[in-house]
Amino acid sequence: MPRDVGVTEDHPRFLRNLISQVRFRGMLIPMASALLDTPVAIRPRATDVRSAAAVLEGAPAEDVVAWAVDRFGEGLVLASSFQDCVLLDVALGVAPALQVVFLDTQYHFPETLEYMDRVRRRYDMDLRIVRPRVGPDERWRFDLDGCCAVRKVEPLDRALSGRSAWMSGLRRADSEGRADTAVVGIDERRDLVKVNPLAGWTDADVERYMVEHDLPVHPLASRGFASIGCWPCTRAVTPGENARAGRWEGTEKTECGLHV
Repeated sequence: MPRDVGVTEDHPRFLRNLISQVRFRGMLIPMASALLDTPVAIRPRATDVRSAAAVLEGAPAEDVVAWAVDRFGEGLVLASSFQDCVLLDVALGVAPALQVVFLDTQYHFPETLEYMDRVRRRYDMDLRIVRPRVGPDERWRFDLDGCCAVRKVEPLDRALSGRSAWMSGLRRADSEGRADTAVVGIDERRDLVKVNPLAGWTDADVERYMVEHDLPVHPLASRGFASIGCWPCTRAVTPGENARAGRWEGTEKTECGLHV
């Protein structure tokens, strides 16, 4: 994972302020940073967000979370797929009251639901489970984009209604299509700020963090499932394959629509 950022004279003064005031894990201390100078309820200018992204690039994930919580407060929500719980551990260590959203598509593997329940008990989190407005069907057989739209995209839109920003576990190492993921960016479609504290983490960073913090592992991980979504559209990958090669096999689809 990115190395811990020490406070040195090489950092801009307002970044030194930010880093020095979020050093204590589990304690959110007011920060002096003013990276975004517009009110939380107003969409920040793209230039402000780019400035925040540049300053926070390479900072510890805890510092990115602390900045987002300080900046957006209750306007911030974390969306988790419960493929693992690394971001949850980082974020809830900084802000235990942060709301977590899980999209129950009705097609998750039973192992994912079991893992979610295990993780929920571990952190006693404020978990909101959002379900689609349609019942189970076989749309995934002939309309993948439409299936994702009603089971993922629309439910997330509802979950983010009235919010100012959301946090995800996107990483540049996930796939070529995510190689330019910013630590802080703008979700143009929803007109929200999007925060990706783990953007610069490698697979090795994730594995190391999980071991060092004794985190529970998704049951399917040991069976070759490197990227875990809905069971009709997810398979295990073979050694050497990209982690997301097991999603929507045989199609050109690479994203469900939540992050585009």
